Amino acid sequence: MLNLTRKTDYALVALIHLANRRRDGEGAVSAKHIAEAFGLPTALLMNVMKELAAAKILTSTRGARGGYELAADPDHVTLLEVITATEGPVRFAMCADGLPIMGQGCPIENGCPIRGPIRKLHQRINDFLENTTLADLQDNNLPIHAQTPAVTAAAAT
Repeated sequence: MLNLTRKTDYALVALIHLANRRRDGEGAVSAKHIAEAFGLPTALLMNVMKELAAAKILTSTRGARGGYELAADPDHVTLLEVITATEGPVRFAMCADGLPIMGQGCPIENGCPIRGPIRKLHQRINDFLENTTLADLQDNNLPIHAQTPAVTAAAAT
């Protein structure tokens, strides 16, 4: 099962909240405020927000009126950036991106019958995440561009 952790769930909740605040002309807000507003664990959300700030997705300001804000417009922040900041690189399978992993080889890599299809699927997932922005989530406008097999076959002829 392909599954993201709560860190990414919480990051997306916080980021959409910050995107809405940005749209409404509101300023920075603390991680504690967001945690209380959505019933999230404060300590975990604070760590997630620090990771997002380290990845330059958020800006952080100290002080009484400080807090977190989006570093860029929501249409310039991709899901791939968010997931990479919270989870690390997106890999559908160990061999999906063709990069070696220290100490983790695949015993059937050279003769694997699904190596090519897995790499194609990995690329489609990454393309989707790279082409989906916070603005798409904020507006409930996900770019679903999946082709059906009939369309793919027709395009190939």
